[in-house]
Order: sequence, then C-alpha cells, then structure tokens
Amino acid sequence: MKKIRIAGPPGTGKTTFLVNIFYDCIQKYSAKDILVMSHTNAAADHIREQILNPTNIEKYQKKNKVEIFYKVMDAKRELDDNVSTIHKYCKDELKTPPDNVFEINDYTNLIALDPLFNKFTKTINFKYVQGLFKRHPFFKFYNFARDNVGSSEKHLSQYYQSLDYESRLDFKYPLHELIRLTNLYNDYKNDPNQHHRVGKVLDFTDMVEDYCEIVESPMIKVLIVDEAQDSSIIQRKAEAKISKNCDYFYKAGDPDQSIFEFSGADPDAFHKEFAQPEIELEQGYRCPRVVNEYCRQIIQPIWQDYNYSRIWKPREELDQDGNPTGVVVEGELYHLLNLRNSPNLDKLIKKLKVSNESFIFTHRGGKAENFIDFLFKQGLPMKFLGDTRYPFKYPKTEIKNHREFNRFVNGDKISLAAVKKMLKQIDQEYLGPSYTEDNMDLLERGYQSMEFFIKNRYLQPVVVKVKNFQDITKPASFQMKNYIKTIVDNDRDLSEPRIAIGNIHTIKGLEFDNVVLDQRITRQEDQNTKRRLKFVACSRAKQSLFLIKSSNMMKGYSL
Repeated sequence: MKKIRIAGPPGTGKTTFLVNIFYDCIQKYSAKDILVMSHTNAAADHIREQILNPTNIEKYQKKNKVEIFYKVMDAKRELDDNVSTIHKYCKDELKTPPDNVFEINDYTNLIALDPLFNKFTKTINFKYVQGLFKRHPFFKFYNFARDNVGSSEKHLSQYYQSLDYESRLDFKYPLHELIRLTNLYNDYKNDPNQHHRVGKVLDFTDMVEDYCEIVESPMIKVLIVDEAQDSSIIQRKAEAKISKNCDYFYKAGDPDQSIFEFSGADPDAFHKEFAQPEIELEQGYRCPRVVNEYCRQIIQPIWQDYNYSRIWKPREELDQDGNPTGVVVEGELYHLLNLRNSPNLDKLIKKLKVSNESFIFTHRGGKAENFIDFLFKQGLPMKFLGDTRYPFKYPKTEIKNHREFNRFVNGDKISLAAVKKMLKQIDQEYLGPSYTEDNMDLLERGYQSMEFFIKNRYLQPVVVKVKNFQDITKPASFQMKNYIKTIVDNDRDLSEPRIAIGNIHTIKGLEFDNVVLDQRITRQEDQNTKRRLKFVACSRAKQSLFLIKSSNMMKGYSL
C-alpha cells in the first residue's frame, strides 16, 4: 500500500484536488473499489456533488485529453455508498439493523431510568441524536473521553483529570455523576430488557469500535480521506484497517487547521506526519495578500517548532472566463479596539450597510453578546451558525409581518395565511369583535384586502390609518420594534441574511468576504492551540479581516 499525504493550506483547493484524484482512479479501478471519506454528511455530500459535476468532468477531460464522463456517471449509484462518513461506512459494513441504532426515544427511556440524565437539559427539546451528542453535557464528555483515551472508568477519570477548570464547567456534572451515567448508559445499550430490541443498541462510536474489532479489512483498491487532521483515535484506527489492502491511500489535510483536540484529534502527531508530505498544494484561491501574510505570521512559530514551512500563495484576480490573471488581490486588515468607538469602525459599518458582501463575526467561546448588540444597534439582519445557544432570536416572522402590513395598509390583497400570522402579532385593542383564531380558520382561503377584514369586524377601523406596524403590535421592547422597522424600511429583509455569527470551530471549512474576529478567550489554552484557532479564523477571509482586541489581553486571555 502506498500512502500519499496531501498537505494544503486554507483555500488551496483540497476538495478539487481529491476530485481529480478520483477521476484518475476511475480510469484504472471500478467505482466500488474506490472509497472517499470525510467527517460530516455535509462534507461527504459536497465531495459527491463535485465528483458528479459536469463542469468539473469537462475541465478534467479538456486538461488531460481523456474521456471519463460516462464512467463517472455510471458510478453514480456506487458513489451513494462509497463517498461517506467513517461512521456511516462502519455502520453499513457491520450491517447494523436500523432498529439497533441508538435513537432519540432511547434518551427518553434513559431519563425514565434516572432523571440525572436530564439534570441540566430540562428546557431543551432534543429532536435528533446528533444534537443530543453535541449539546448534552454527559454525552459530550463521554464521547470526547472515548475519542481521546477510552471508555473504561479509569479512562474517564484520566480524561476528567486532564481537563482545566473551565472545561469541567462545560460538562457540568461532577466526575462521580459522569461515571454513574456512563454505567447506566452502557447497561441500557447492552440490555434488551431495557431497550426492548433484539441484541444490543449501538451509538456512532460503538459502530466504529465494533467495525475495528469484528469486520475484516475490505478489498478496496483506493482510500481517499479528506480533512484527515480532524480524525480521532478510533477513526484513525478505522482508517488504518480500511486501507490495509489498498493500492493507494490518499490522506489529505492541514495540521495547521487541526482544532478539534477536545474530540480526539492529535495535532502534534499530525504536524510530525505531515511535515514532509508527498504533495503540497501551493496556490491559494481564497485569501488576498494582506490576509495571507498575516496568517503566515500567526502560524510561523508552529512551522519552526516542527521544522517545516509551506509555500502558500495569495489569491489572484480572475478574468471573465474565471482564469487567474497573475495579478494578486491585495485585501485589507483592520484593527479594532472594540465595536463601540474604534478608529476603523466606520469602515466596517460602511461595508456592512453599503456592500452586498458576506460577513462572519466569529469568536472562540461564549455567547457573542458584543456581536449581537452591535448588529442589533445597526439594524442589520443576522443568522447564527452551529449549535451554540445565542441569547437572541432573530425576529424573522415579525419582520415578514411588518412588510406584509405595509402592503396591506396600502391596499394590496394578501393571502389569508399571511393575515393570520399578522393578526396574531397585533395587540388586542386593534382587533375587532369577530376575531378569534377559530373564526379565522373558517374563512375561505384566498387573497383579501384590509377593507374586507375591517368590514367583517376582524380589525378595528383605526388600523387603516396606521403607518408603522410596530405601533399596534403586542408589547415588546422599543429597541426590538425599532430594529424590525429599520430592517424593513431599508429593505434589508429582501434577501437571506449575509451576516453570520459563529464560533471558530463552526466556521472551519467555510469562507466569507469579510471576517470579524473577537480575539478574547475565556480560558487559558496552549499557545499552539491558540495559534491554530486564530489561523483558522483569519484564513476564512476572501477580502477583509477585522481584528477586535481582547479586553483580557493583559491577562494573556487573547488569541
């Protein structure tokens, strides 16, 4: 087996390179002999889409003067199975019946067995297992411990003792309760009398562990693993087993972007393994010169520690056909003291309000209240990425109702469904005596004017004179009412929000025109860990990077 390591700094086209490797291999091997793996369903779906993209196939054919279109299209069915996550592949190879997979109703059963499972999550309604494992403090702890050291009581204690104070607070439960829940959880999965199925119930990590212990190595010829720096201990063990009989094992990743140590990734080992890779991708297609150079400064000490360096070229301007012109994009870097009164703050506000560019406001941890407060005061729509529970809910429905009311009061007919939503938001004194939700349900579907609802006493006549919908809505803060009005008056609700908020781990793999990074951290971390986190955050930028100085900088609490 020949292992080929592919190192690519941010935005150097690792996915495109791996797609081309697949095109190379499909000419020599059957599609069923080629396995492509990534860490999330979204990433696997993206790779599959790129493999099947006719434009990508055409570019490859033109460059290499070969015909592969029909071979790739004929492989479409195999790609549904052979472009996968490691967990799904192991599940399929184990032939695990769907009924034996741990599901959300099993969590309900666990709460019935011991309410301790619900001690800190009584207000959260978990709909899917993925959300449960990501957000529930016990399942987060247990899965991180398994990925890092193991699942025995000794391993759990070892992992818990390795955590700093803030990390222990994240997991909420004390060690003795975590061990108790672990025993209850494992007893439940292994006892048919508790889960009422034949055999045992398996979670995601169980499937990978069982695959490594039970299943023979497959007779595939090519294994391609993307984002290999994020693989946990058990995932790396599975990769080794899957690749045993391969002719080629392509392992793509970037140790400088290894930021999932808490879930079992091993940056130190990956830095050493990828110090001298077989293939290095050099041309960047994302970061402009200024951002590229700043990112290189961030990561340089790690390159020195591990005695390697990378050639990583900044993005170039493209011509009308999408080809590089050789002219390097300059880019912009601004430093901000805060989001209240900084010399460069006006540049950020102008870009936010005037341009159509995308923005990410990103942070290491916490709830990003400073971002939310700033965007709220500027009257700008926002969306939230990932599973973090932010202390603000974007009033999407209320904004839509405000816009519909503007049409309604100006004489337009709108749908009954839209009127129902609008009237639910209106204060009781402006509703007529005929209005009840039951009475609204009796009305015939269709489009009606405001005059119809006033005439039939669903609305008070005074509503026709209202110019600002927020004046007649149910009580809310003045700031919220003004926020909604500002968004609608400036037509900022007519497209999907282009301003996002998300923590650094959530935005890895994404790119935005502009990045706004809050450099505060809430806990002390290893210096190289902070460098990798900052490197990942800053390297999302395609045009401008705004760096907010940490208010805790004197204490070392800064990226």
